Amino acid sequence: MVAFLVAAATGVLTGAGIGGGTLLLLYLTGVQGIAQGAAQGINLSYYLATAAPALIGHIRKKRVAIKTVLPSLFAALVGAGAGAALSAVIDADLLRRLFGALWIAIGARELWKAFQKR
Repeated sequence: MVAFLVAAATGVLTGAGIGGGTLLLLYLTGVQGIAQGAAQGINLSYYLATAAPALIGHIRKKRVAIKTVLPSLFAALVGAGAGAALSAVIDADLLRRLFGALWIAIGARELWKAFQKR
């Protein structure tokens, strides 16, 4: 039941663009004990399932420029497939370090942007 609730909550957050995938990864690796590479593959697959209904909802609310949907959708599908394939062959420790470095870079960029606005 807990896994279902976590999946539902992270799916809603992912659909809203709030980072549910990161929370799902933390749950899969930290609570469920799933290896980093497998967890990232699951997360990428999960994203595809949650992104489609979210996209439909955003289109209905006219929050999406339709001309950008198909190229973005194609890029997301290719990226998710490539990421899932790479996560199966990259060493788990290296994958964990690369993922951490990505989040540090994103955090630094967001802090820099916030500092620039002030």
